[in-house]
Amino acid sequence: MGEQGFWHENENYIDSVMNTVNMLAEDTYIYILHLKQNRVWFSETARAYFGIRDKYVLNHYEVMHDLVHPVDWWEYEEGIPERTQGKNLDRELCVRMKGVSGEYHMFSIHTDIVTDKKNGEEYLLVLLHNENVLPRIDALTDLYSQARFVADIDTAIGKKEPFAVLMIKLERFTNLNIIYGNDFTNQILKETALQFIYMMDENSAVYRLDGPKFGFILKGCGREKLLFFEQELRNKMASGIQVNNTQITPKICAGAILIEQYDGKADSLCSKAAYALGQSETEQQGRMIIFNDEVRTSKNADLELMKVIHQSVREGCVGFYVEYQPIVVSGTGHIIGAEALVRWRMEPYGTVPPGMFIAWMEKNPEMYELGNYVLKTALQETVGLLEILPEFVLNVNVSARQMEREEFHAEVLRILEQTGFPASHLCLELTERCKDMPLESIKREVEFFQGYGIRMAMDDYGTGSASSGIVLYAPMDEIKLDMSFIRGITEDAKKQAMVKAIVEFANSSGMSTCLEGVETEELQNYLRKYQATWFQGYYYSKPIEITKLWELVQA
Repeated sequence: MGEQGFWHENENYIDSVMNTVNMLAEDTYIYILHLKQNRVWFSETARAYFGIRDKYVLNHYEVMHDLVHPVDWWEYEEGIPERTQGKNLDRELCVRMKGVSGEYHMFSIHTDIVTDKKNGEEYLLVLLHNENVLPRIDALTDLYSQARFVADIDTAIGKKEPFAVLMIKLERFTNLNIIYGNDFTNQILKETALQFIYMMDENSAVYRLDGPKFGFILKGCGREKLLFFEQELRNKMASGIQVNNTQITPKICAGAILIEQYDGKADSLCSKAAYALGQSETEQQGRMIIFNDEVRTSKNADLELMKVIHQSVREGCVGFYVEYQPIVVSGTGHIIGAEALVRWRMEPYGTVPPGMFIAWMEKNPEMYELGNYVLKTALQETVGLLEILPEFVLNVNVSARQMEREEFHAEVLRILEQTGFPASHLCLELTERCKDMPLESIKREVEFFQGYGIRMAMDDYGTGSASSGIVLYAPMDEIKLDMSFIRGITEDAKKQAMVKAIVEFANSSGMSTCLEGVETEELQNYLRKYQATWFQGYYYSKPIEITKLWELVQA
Protein backbone atom coordinates (compact mmCIF):
# COMPACT_ATOMS: atom_id res chain seq x y z
CA MET A 1 0.00 0.00 0.00
CA GLY A 2 1.31 3.48 -0.86
CA GLU A 3 2.00 6.38 1.46
CA GLN A 4 -0.77 8.53 -0.04
CA GLY A 5 -3.37 5.82 0.64
CA PHE A 6 -2.34 5.63 4.27
CA TRP A 7 -1.97 9.28 5.14
CA HIS A 8 -4.57 10.79 2.76
CA GLU A 9 -3.81 14.53 2.93
CA ASN A 10 -2.40 14.76 6.43
CA GLU A 11 1.03 16.05 5.52
CA ASN A 12 1.08 18.70 8.25
CA TYR A 13 0.10 16.19 10.90
CA ILE A 14 2.71 13.70 9.73
CA ASP A 15 5.38 16.41 9.69
CA SER A 16 4.58 17.02 13.35
CA VAL A 17 4.85 13.31 14.15
CA MET A 18 8.13 12.97 12.28
CA ASN A 19 9.62 15.91 14.15
CA THR A 20 8.76 14.13 17.37
CA VAL A 21 10.34 10.92 16.10
CA ASN A 22 13.55 12.74 15.21
CA MET A 23 13.84 14.02 18.79
CA LEU A 24 13.47 10.56 20.32
CA ALA A 25 16.47 8.71 21.74
CA GLU A 26 18.09 5.95 19.76
CA ASP A 27 16.56 3.37 22.05
CA THR A 28 12.97 4.39 21.24
CA TYR A 29 11.00 3.27 18.19
CA ILE A 30 7.59 4.23 16.82
CA TYR A 31 4.78 2.83 14.80
CA ILE A 32 1.40 4.39 13.97
CA LEU A 33 -1.82 2.43 13.52
CA HIS A 34 -4.59 3.88 11.35
CA LEU A 35 -7.63 2.81 13.38
CA LYS A 36 -10.14 2.91 10.53
CA GLN A 37 -7.98 1.10 7.97
CA ASN A 38 -6.20 -1.14 10.53
CA ARG A 39 -2.91 -0.48 8.74
CA VAL A 40 0.43 0.39 10.30
CA TRP A 41 3.30 2.67 9.38
CA PHE A 42 6.71 1.78 10.90
CA SER A 43 9.37 4.42 11.39
CA GLU A 44 12.70 3.98 9.65
CA THR A 45 14.53 3.31 12.92
CA ALA A 46 11.93 0.69 13.93
CA ARG A 47 12.28 -1.10 10.61
CA ALA A 48 16.06 -1.08 10.91
CA TYR A 49 16.13 -2.37 14.50
CA PHE A 50 13.48 -5.08 14.11
CA GLY A 51 14.32 -6.03 10.52
CA ILE A 52 10.88 -5.11 9.16
CA ARG A 53 11.02 -4.91 5.36
CA ASP A 54 7.88 -2.94 4.52
CA LYS A 55 7.18 0.60 5.61
CA TYR A 56 3.40 -0.01 5.54
CA VAL A 57 1.84 -3.22 6.84
CA LEU A 58 -1.76 -4.36 6.49
CA ASN A 59 -1.79 -6.81 9.42
CA HIS A 60 0.88 -5.80 11.86
CA TYR A 61 0.01 -8.65 14.28
CA GLU A 62 1.64 -11.11 11.88
CA VAL A 63 4.83 -9.06 11.96
CA MET A 64 4.80 -8.54 15.72
CA HIS A 65 4.08 -12.21 16.41
CA ASP A 66 7.57 -13.03 15.16
CA LEU A 67 9.15 -10.27 17.25
CA VAL A 68 7.45 -10.57 20.65
CA HIS A 69 8.67 -13.27 23.03
CA PRO A 70 6.27 -16.28 22.95
CA VAL A 71 5.71 -16.06 26.72
CA ASP A 72 4.69 -12.39 26.40
CA TRP A 73 2.61 -12.66 23.21
CA TRP A 74 -0.72 -13.04 25.00
CA GLU A 75 -0.13 -9.75 26.81
CA TYR A 76 0.64 -7.91 23.57
CA GLU A 77 -2.25 -9.58 21.73
CA GLU A 78 -4.70 -8.49 24.43
CA GLY A 79 -3.11 -5.16 25.28
CA ILE A 80 -2.95 -3.45 21.89
CA PRO A 81 -6.60 -4.07 20.88
CA GLU A 82 -7.66 -2.64 24.26
CA ARG A 83 -5.73 0.50 23.52
CA THR A 84 -7.23 0.86 20.03
CA GLN A 85 -10.54 1.16 21.88
CA GLY A 86 -9.16 3.88 24.13
CA LYS A 87 -8.70 1.61 27.18
CA ASN A 88 -5.61 1.63 29.45
CA LEU A 89 -3.84 4.26 27.34
CA ASP A 90 -2.05 5.59 30.41
CA ARG A 91 -0.89 2.13 31.48
CA GLU A 92 2.56 0.96 30.42
CA LEU A 93 2.65 -2.38 28.60
CA CYS A 94 5.87 -4.41 28.95
CA VAL A 95 6.93 -7.27 26.69
CA ARG A 96 10.18 -8.77 25.48
CA MET A 97 10.97 -8.27 21.79
CA LYS A 98 13.88 -9.26 19.59
CA GLY A 99 15.72 -7.21 17.02
CA VAL A 100 17.75 -8.30 14.03
CA SER A 101 20.42 -9.66 16.40
CA GLY A 102 17.94 -12.27 17.62
CA GLU A 103 18.43 -11.22 21.26
CA TYR A 104 15.34 -10.42 23.31
CA HIS A 105 15.18 -7.10 25.17
CA MET A 106 12.50 -5.78 27.47
CA PHE A 107 10.39 -3.04 25.85
CA SER A 108 7.96 -0.71 27.56
CA ILE A 109 5.11 0.26 25.24
CA HIS A 110 3.44 3.66 25.59
CA THR A 111 0.32 4.52 23.59
CA ASP A 112 -2.02 7.37 22.86
CA ILE A 113 -4.85 8.06 20.40
CA VAL A 114 -4.73 11.28 18.37
CA THR A 115 -7.35 12.69 16.07
CA ASP A 116 -6.76 14.79 12.99
CA LYS A 117 -9.25 17.63 13.43
CA LYS A 118 -9.26 18.17 9.68
CA ASN A 119 -10.94 14.92 8.68
CA GLY A 120 -11.62 13.12 11.97
CA GLU A 121 -9.21 10.29 11.23
CA GLU A 122 -7.87 8.57 14.37
CA TYR A 123 -4.43 7.06 14.87
CA LEU A 124 -2.89 4.97 17.65
CA LEU A 125 0.64 6.21 18.34
CA VAL A 126 2.86 3.49 19.79
CA LEU A 127 6.27 4.20 21.33
CA LEU A 128 8.55 1.24 22.05
CA HIS A 129 11.27 1.96 24.65
CA ASN A 130 14.15 -0.50 24.80
CA GLU A 131 14.57 -0.70 28.56
CA ASN A 132 17.63 -2.96 28.48
CA VAL A 133 19.89 -0.16 27.31
CA LEU A 134 18.83 1.88 30.32
CA PRO A 135 19.60 1.21 34.00
CA ARG A 136 15.88 0.68 34.55
CA ILE A 137 15.94 -3.03 33.64
CA ASP A 138 17.91 -5.75 35.42
CA ALA A 139 19.89 -7.63 32.78
CA LEU A 140 19.71 -10.98 34.58
CA THR A 141 15.98 -11.22 35.33
CA ASP A 142 14.43 -8.69 32.90
CA LEU A 143 12.65 -7.15 35.88
CA TYR A 144 12.65 -3.44 36.59
CA SER A 145 15.89 -2.44 38.32
CA GLN A 146 16.55 -0.81 41.66
CA ALA A 147 16.90 2.58 39.95
CA ARG A 148 13.42 2.16 38.48
CA PHE A 149 12.14 1.03 41.90
CA VAL A 150 13.23 4.30 43.48
CA ALA A 151 11.86 6.35 40.57
CA ASP A 152 8.47 4.62 40.72
CA ILE A 153 8.25 5.16 44.47
CA ASP A 154 8.83 8.87 43.87
CA THR A 155 6.01 8.79 41.31
CA ALA A 156 3.69 7.03 43.77
CA ILE A 157 4.49 9.60 46.46
CA GLY A 158 3.56 12.40 44.07
CA LYS A 159 0.11 10.91 43.42
CA LYS A 160 -0.84 11.29 47.11
CA GLU A 161 -2.65 7.95 47.09
CA PRO A 162 -2.16 4.98 49.46
CA PHE A 163 0.43 2.40 48.49
CA ALA A 164 2.82 -0.08 50.05
CA VAL A 165 6.50 -0.83 49.52
CA LEU A 166 7.48 -4.44 50.13
CA MET A 167 10.98 -5.93 50.07
CA ILE A 168 11.76 -9.64 50.26
CA LYS A 169 14.98 -11.62 50.37
CA LEU A 170 15.60 -15.27 49.51
CA GLU A 171 17.07 -16.87 52.63
CA ARG A 172 20.32 -18.88 52.75
CA PHE A 173 21.21 -17.73 49.25
CA THR A 174 24.92 -17.56 50.03
CA ASN A 175 24.87 -21.24 51.02
CA LEU A 176 23.30 -22.19 47.70
CA ASN A 177 25.93 -20.15 45.89
CA ILE A 178 28.73 -21.97 47.70
CA ILE A 179 27.20 -25.42 47.12
CA TYR A 180 25.92 -25.12 43.54
CA GLY A 181 27.79 -22.16 42.06
CA ASN A 182 26.90 -18.79 40.60
CA ASP A 183 25.24 -20.07 37.41
CA PHE A 184 22.82 -22.17 39.44
CA THR A 185 21.83 -19.34 41.78
CA ASN A 186 21.43 -16.96 38.84
CA GLN A 187 18.96 -19.42 37.38
CA ILE A 188 17.08 -19.43 40.70
CA LEU A 189 16.78 -15.65 40.50
CA LYS A 190 15.54 -15.83 36.90
CA GLU A 191 12.95 -18.49 37.69
CA THR A 192 11.82 -16.64 40.80
CA ALA A 193 11.45 -13.43 38.79
CA LEU A 194 9.31 -15.27 36.25
CA GLN A 195 7.02 -16.56 39.01
CA PHE A 196 6.62 -13.05 40.37
CA ILE A 197 5.88 -11.56 36.93
CA TYR A 198 2.86 -13.83 36.57
CA MET A 199 1.50 -12.52 39.89
CA MET A 200 1.49 -8.87 38.85
CA ASP A 201 -1.52 -6.82 37.74
CA GLU A 202 -2.20 -3.17 36.97
CA ASN A 203 -1.84 -2.27 40.66
CA SER A 204 1.40 -4.09 41.39
CA ALA A 205 4.94 -4.15 40.04
CA VAL A 206 8.02 -6.22 40.87
CA TYR A 207 11.68 -5.12 40.81
CA ARG A 208 15.08 -6.80 41.16
CA LEU A 209 17.10 -5.20 43.93
CA ASP A 210 20.65 -6.05 45.01
CA GLY A 211 21.64 -9.67 45.58
CA PRO A 212 18.76 -12.10 46.23
CA LYS A 213 16.30 -9.30 46.98
CA PHE A 214 13.13 -8.22 45.21
CA GLY A 215 10.96 -5.15 45.68
CA PHE A 216 7.26 -4.61 45.10
CA ILE A 217 5.10 -1.49 44.82
CA LEU A 218 1.43 -2.14 45.58
CA LYS A 219 -0.96 0.66 44.62
CA GLY A 220 -4.05 1.35 46.72
CA CYS A 221 -2.73 -1.10 49.29
CA GLY A 222 -3.77 -1.26 52.93
CA ARG A 223 -2.74 -3.68 55.65
CA GLU A 224 -5.09 -6.51 54.69
CA LYS A 225 -4.09 -6.45 51.04
CA LEU A 226 -0.41 -6.34 51.99
CA LEU A 227 -0.74 -9.35 54.28
CA PHE A 228 -2.66 -11.27 51.61
CA PHE A 229 -0.09 -10.43 48.92
CA GLU A 230 2.82 -11.44 51.13
CA GLN A 231 1.15 -14.78 51.88
CA GLU A 232 0.63 -15.34 48.16
CA LEU A 233 4.37 -14.81 47.64
CA ARG A 234 5.15 -17.39 50.30
CA ASN A 235 2.69 -19.84 48.76
CA LYS A 236 4.30 -19.35 45.37
CA MET A 237 7.75 -20.03 46.81
CA ALA A 238 6.47 -23.08 48.72
CA SER A 239 5.46 -24.68 45.41
CA GLY A 240 9.17 -24.86 44.57
CA ILE A 241 11.43 -23.95 41.65
CA GLN A 242 12.99 -26.47 39.27
CA VAL A 243 16.59 -25.71 38.30
CA ASN A 244 18.67 -28.25 36.37
CA ASN A 245 16.53 -31.15 37.63
CA THR A 246 16.95 -29.93 41.21
CA GLN A 247 13.91 -28.86 43.19
CA ILE A 248 14.52 -25.75 45.29
CA THR A 249 11.98 -24.40 47.78
CA PRO A 250 13.17 -20.91 48.70
CA LYS A 251 12.08 -19.34 51.96
CA ILE A 252 11.79 -15.59 52.24
CA CYS A 253 12.05 -12.85 54.82
CA ALA A 254 10.03 -9.70 54.23
CA GLY A 255 9.85 -6.06 55.28
CA ALA A 256 7.31 -3.44 54.25
CA ILE A 257 6.00 0.05 54.86
CA LEU A 258 2.45 1.36 54.34
CA ILE A 259 2.05 4.87 52.97
CA GLU A 260 -1.00 7.13 53.02
CA GLN A 261 0.29 10.72 52.96
CA TYR A 262 4.04 11.30 52.66
CA ASP A 263 6.04 14.32 51.60
CA GLY A 264 9.55 12.88 51.76
CA LYS A 265 11.82 11.22 49.24
CA ALA A 266 11.80 7.68 47.87
CA ASP A 267 15.21 6.76 49.27
CA SER A 268 13.94 7.38 52.79
CA LEU A 269 11.03 4.97 52.24
CA CYS A 270 13.43 2.41 50.77
CA SER A 271 15.60 2.68 53.88
CA LYS A 272 12.62 2.11 56.16
CA ALA A 273 11.47 -0.94 54.21
CA ALA A 274 15.05 -2.24 54.16
CA TYR A 275 15.28 -1.76 57.92
CA ALA A 276 12.09 -3.80 58.36
CA LEU A 277 13.54 -6.48 56.06
CA GLY A 278 16.69 -6.62 58.17
CA GLN A 279 14.60 -7.03 61.32
CA SER A 280 12.66 -9.84 59.66
CA GLU A 281 15.88 -11.63 58.80
CA THR A 282 17.79 -11.18 62.05
CA GLU A 283 15.10 -10.97 64.71
CA GLN A 284 11.89 -12.61 63.46
CA GLN A 285 12.99 -15.74 61.56
CA GLY A 286 11.65 -14.34 58.30
CA ARG A 287 8.23 -13.18 59.52
CA MET A 288 7.18 -10.04 57.69
CA ILE A 289 7.91 -6.86 59.61
CA ILE A 290 5.86 -3.76 58.77
CA PHE A 291 7.89 -0.66 59.55
CA ASN A 292 4.80 1.21 60.74
CA ASP A 293 4.38 -1.41 63.49
CA GLU A 294 8.02 -1.17 64.52
CA VAL A 295 7.60 2.57 64.94
CA ARG A 296 4.33 2.20 66.82
CA THR A 297 5.80 -0.24 69.36
CA SER A 298 9.08 1.59 70.03
CA LYS A 299 9.38 4.34 72.62
CA ASN A 300 12.06 6.23 70.75
CA ALA A 301 11.14 5.67 67.14
CA ASP A 302 8.77 7.38 64.79
CA LEU A 303 8.84 8.32 61.15
CA GLU A 304 9.78 11.89 61.98
CA LEU A 305 12.79 10.73 63.98
CA MET A 306 14.02 8.55 61.13
CA LYS A 307 13.63 11.47 58.78
CA VAL A 308 15.65 13.70 61.11
CA ILE A 309 18.46 11.15 61.47
CA HIS A 310 18.56 10.66 57.71
CA GLN A 311 18.74 14.41 57.17
CA SER A 312 21.49 14.70 59.80
CA VAL A 313 23.77 12.55 57.65
CA ARG A 314 23.03 14.65 54.58
CA GLU A 315 23.92 17.80 56.48
CA GLY A 316 27.41 16.62 57.39
CA CYS A 317 26.58 14.09 60.12
CA VAL A 318 25.18 16.73 62.49
CA GLY A 319 24.40 15.18 65.87
CA PHE A 320 26.58 12.11 65.34
CA TYR A 321 29.59 11.39 67.52
CA VAL A 322 31.85 8.44 68.39
CA GLU A 323 32.19 6.46 71.60
CA TYR A 324 34.81 3.82 72.33
CA GLN A 325 34.70 0.46 74.10
CA PRO A 326 38.10 -0.79 75.30
CA ILE A 327 39.55 -4.09 74.08
CA VAL A 328 41.87 -5.84 76.54
CA VAL A 329 44.47 -8.59 76.53
CA SER A 330 42.65 -11.71 77.71
CA GLY A 331 45.37 -12.89 80.06
CA THR A 332 46.00 -9.60 81.89
CA GLY A 333 43.01 -7.32 81.34
CA HIS A 334 45.29 -4.52 80.14
CA ILE A 335 43.90 -2.22 77.45
CA ILE A 336 45.30 -2.96 74.00
CA GLY A 337 42.85 -1.02 71.88
CA ALA A 338 39.24 0.07 71.46
CA GLU A 339 36.28 -0.28 69.10
CA ALA A 340 34.76 2.92 67.68
CA LEU A 341 30.95 3.00 67.94
CA VAL A 342 28.70 5.62 66.35
CA ARG A 343 26.10 7.49 68.41
CA TRP A 344 23.49 10.19 67.66
CA ARG A 345 22.18 12.88 69.95
CA MET A 346 19.95 15.85 69.19
CA GLU A 347 17.30 17.78 71.07
CA PRO A 348 14.44 17.24 71.64
CA TYR A 349 15.09 13.55 70.93
CA GLY A 350 18.01 13.12 73.30
CA THR A 351 20.49 10.30 72.77
CA VAL A 352 19.07 7.65 70.43
CA PRO A 353 20.39 4.08 70.91
CA PRO A 354 22.38 2.85 67.89
CA GLY A 355 20.21 -0.27 67.74
CA MET A 356 17.38 2.02 66.71
CA PHE A 357 19.02 3.40 63.57
CA ILE A 358 22.24 1.61 62.60
CA ALA A 359 20.64 -1.43 60.92
CA TRP A 360 18.31 0.92 59.06
CA MET A 361 21.19 3.19 58.01
CA GLU A 362 23.25 0.26 56.75
CA LYS A 363 20.62 -0.27 54.05
CA ASN A 364 20.79 3.41 53.12
CA PRO A 365 23.15 4.93 50.52
CA GLU A 366 24.07 7.64 53.06
CA MET A 367 25.75 4.93 55.17
CA TYR A 368 28.82 5.51 53.03
CA GLU A 369 29.15 9.10 54.28
CA LEU A 370 28.31 8.15 57.86
CA GLY A 371 30.83 5.31 57.89
CA ASN A 372 33.57 7.57 56.57
CA TYR A 373 32.67 10.20 59.17
CA VAL A 374 33.09 7.62 61.96
CA LEU A 375 36.42 6.45 60.54
CA LYS A 376 37.86 9.95 60.23
CA THR A 377 36.56 11.13 63.60
CA ALA A 378 37.86 8.04 65.42
CA LEU A 379 41.33 8.30 63.86
CA GLN A 380 41.56 12.01 64.68
CA GLU A 381 40.50 11.49 68.29
CA THR A 382 42.71 8.48 69.08
CA VAL A 383 45.95 9.13 67.17
CA GLY A 384 47.40 10.85 70.26
CA LEU A 385 46.89 7.71 72.36
CA LEU A 386 49.73 6.04 70.46
CA GLU A 387 52.18 8.31 72.28
CA ILE A 388 51.24 6.83 75.67
CA LEU A 389 50.17 3.36 74.46
CA PRO A 390 52.31 2.51 71.41
CA GLU A 391 50.61 -0.88 70.89
CA PHE A 392 47.11 0.68 70.70
CA VAL A 393 44.90 -0.66 67.88
CA LEU A 394 41.65 1.01 66.82
CA ASN A 395 38.82 -1.15 65.49
CA VAL A 396 36.28 0.55 63.19
CA ASN A 397 33.22 -1.11 61.64
CA VAL A 398 32.81 -0.80 57.88
CA SER A 399 29.53 -1.46 56.11
CA ALA A 400 28.75 -3.14 52.83
CA ARG A 401 27.81 0.31 51.51
CA GLN A 402 31.45 1.35 51.97
CA MET A 403 33.07 -1.87 50.79
CA GLU A 404 31.05 -1.84 47.57
CA ARG A 405 32.19 1.64 46.53
CA GLU A 406 35.32 1.81 44.38
CA GLU A 407 36.33 5.14 45.88
CA PHE A 408 36.45 3.69 49.41
CA HIS A 409 40.04 2.53 48.86
CA ALA A 410 41.26 6.04 48.18
CA GLU A 411 39.07 7.49 50.95
CA VAL A 412 40.61 5.27 53.65
CA LEU A 413 44.13 6.02 52.51
CA ARG A 414 43.35 9.74 52.35
CA ILE A 415 41.95 9.74 55.91
CA LEU A 416 45.02 7.88 57.19
CA GLU A 417 47.27 10.47 55.58
CA GLN A 418 45.23 13.42 56.87
CA THR A 419 45.13 12.18 60.46
CA GLY A 420 48.65 10.77 60.61
CA PHE A 421 47.26 7.52 62.02
CA PRO A 422 49.52 4.53 61.19
CA ALA A 423 47.79 1.95 59.01
CA SER A 424 49.19 -0.97 61.01
CA HIS A 425 47.26 0.21 64.08
CA LEU A 426 43.88 0.25 62.31
CA CYS A 427 41.59 -2.76 62.16
CA LEU A 428 38.53 -2.65 59.89
CA GLU A 429 35.68 -4.87 61.08
CA LEU A 430 33.37 -6.36 58.45
CA THR A 431 29.85 -6.51 59.80
CA GLU A 432 27.62 -9.52 59.28
CA ARG A 433 25.67 -7.43 56.75
CA CYS A 434 28.65 -7.61 54.39
CA LYS A 435 27.63 -11.24 53.81
CA ASP A 436 25.52 -10.37 50.77
CA MET A 437 28.61 -9.23 48.90
CA PRO A 438 30.15 -11.79 46.52
CA LEU A 439 32.95 -13.70 48.24
CA GLU A 440 35.39 -12.76 45.51
CA SER A 441 34.68 -9.07 46.12
CA ILE A 442 35.20 -9.45 49.86
CA LYS A 443 38.49 -11.25 49.31
CA ARG A 444 39.66 -8.54 46.93
CA GLU A 445 38.81 -5.77 49.42
CA VAL A 446 40.44 -7.57 52.34
CA GLU A 447 43.66 -8.15 50.40
CA PHE A 448 43.77 -4.53 49.23
CA PHE A 449 43.68 -3.10 52.75
CA GLN A 450 46.03 -5.74 54.11
CA GLY A 451 48.46 -4.67 51.42
CA TYR A 452 48.74 -1.33 53.24
CA GLY A 453 49.18 -2.96 56.65
CA ILE A 454 45.57 -2.55 57.79
CA ARG A 455 44.17 -5.45 59.83
CA MET A 456 40.83 -7.00 58.84
CA ALA A 457 38.36 -8.59 61.25
CA MET A 458 35.06 -10.48 60.92
CA ASP A 459 32.63 -8.92 63.40
CA ASP A 460 29.71 -10.78 65.02
CA TYR A 461 31.18 -14.09 63.90
CA GLY A 462 28.75 -16.97 64.13
CA THR A 463 25.49 -15.00 63.90
CA GLY A 464 24.98 -16.16 60.31
CA SER A 465 26.27 -18.86 58.02
CA ALA A 466 27.84 -16.34 55.65
CA SER A 467 30.49 -15.28 58.18
CA SER A 468 31.98 -18.78 58.08
CA GLY A 469 32.16 -18.66 54.30
CA ILE A 470 33.88 -15.28 54.42
CA VAL A 471 36.49 -16.42 56.95
CA LEU A 472 37.22 -19.56 54.95
CA TYR A 473 37.59 -17.68 51.67
CA ALA A 474 39.15 -14.36 52.65
CA PRO A 475 42.44 -14.04 54.62
CA MET A 476 41.03 -12.41 57.77
CA ASP A 477 43.35 -11.34 60.60
CA GLU A 478 40.82 -11.54 63.41
CA ILE A 479 37.50 -13.13 64.42
CA LYS A 480 35.22 -11.40 66.92
CA LEU A 481 32.77 -13.83 68.51
CA ASP A 482 29.32 -12.40 69.04
CA MET A 483 28.23 -11.98 72.64
CA SER A 484 25.35 -14.40 72.07
CA PHE A 485 27.96 -17.20 72.32
CA ILE A 486 29.27 -15.83 75.61
CA ARG A 487 26.01 -15.07 77.40
CA GLY A 488 25.20 -18.05 79.63
CA ILE A 489 28.20 -20.06 78.45
CA THR A 490 29.10 -21.38 81.91
CA GLU A 491 25.83 -23.37 81.96
CA ASP A 492 25.60 -24.26 78.25
CA ALA A 493 27.68 -27.19 76.99
CA LYS A 494 26.89 -26.40 73.32
CA LYS A 495 28.18 -22.83 73.64
CA GLN A 496 31.27 -24.12 75.39
CA ALA A 497 31.97 -26.53 72.54
CA MET A 498 31.33 -23.85 69.89
CA VAL A 499 33.64 -21.27 71.48
CA LYS A 500 36.36 -23.86 72.03
CA ALA A 501 36.16 -25.03 68.40
CA ILE A 502 36.11 -21.50 66.94
CA VAL A 503 39.07 -20.28 69.02
CA GLU A 504 41.09 -23.39 68.20
CA PHE A 505 40.27 -22.99 64.51
CA ALA A 506 41.38 -19.35 64.59
CA ASN A 507 44.58 -20.09 66.52
CA SER A 508 45.56 -22.89 64.14
CA SER A 509 44.79 -20.62 61.16
CA GLY A 510 46.92 -17.72 62.41
CA MET A 511 43.96 -15.50 63.29
CA SER A 512 43.44 -13.56 66.50
CA THR A 513 40.19 -13.85 68.43
CA CYS A 514 38.17 -11.43 70.52
CA LEU A 515 35.34 -12.59 72.81
CA GLU A 516 32.63 -9.95 73.23
CA GLY A 517 30.17 -9.70 76.10
CA VAL A 518 32.52 -10.18 79.06
CA GLU A 519 30.51 -8.58 81.85
CA THR A 520 31.85 -10.00 85.15
CA GLU A 521 35.15 -10.98 86.73
CA GLU A 522 33.88 -14.54 87.13
CA LEU A 523 33.09 -14.76 83.41
CA GLN A 524 36.50 -13.32 82.55
CA ASN A 525 38.27 -15.94 84.64
CA TYR A 526 36.16 -18.73 83.14
CA LEU A 527 36.79 -17.65 79.55
CA ARG A 528 40.56 -17.49 79.93
CA LYS A 529 40.78 -21.26 79.56
CA TYR A 530 39.83 -20.94 75.89
CA GLN A 531 42.98 -18.91 75.17
CA ALA A 532 41.35 -16.23 73.05
CA THR A 533 43.54 -13.24 72.21
CA TRP A 534 41.37 -10.39 73.48
CA PHE A 535 38.27 -9.70 75.57
CA GLN A 536 35.70 -6.92 75.25
CA GLY A 537 32.69 -6.09 77.41
CA TYR A 538 31.10 -4.07 80.20
CA TYR A 539 33.35 -5.60 82.86
CA TYR A 540 36.16 -3.45 81.50
CA SER A 541 34.06 -0.48 80.39
CA LYS A 542 30.84 0.44 78.67
CA PRO A 543 31.24 2.54 75.48
CA ILE A 544 32.63 5.92 76.54
CA GLU A 545 33.54 9.24 74.96
CA ILE A 546 37.13 10.01 74.02
CA THR A 547 38.00 11.96 77.19
CA LYS A 548 37.04 8.98 79.36
CA LEU A 549 39.06 6.63 77.14
CA TRP A 550 42.12 8.83 77.64
CA GLU A 551 41.60 8.61 81.40
CA LEU A 552 41.40 4.80 81.31
CA VAL A 553 44.52 4.47 79.17
CA GLN A 554 46.49 6.83 81.43
CA ALA A 555 45.31 5.17 84.67
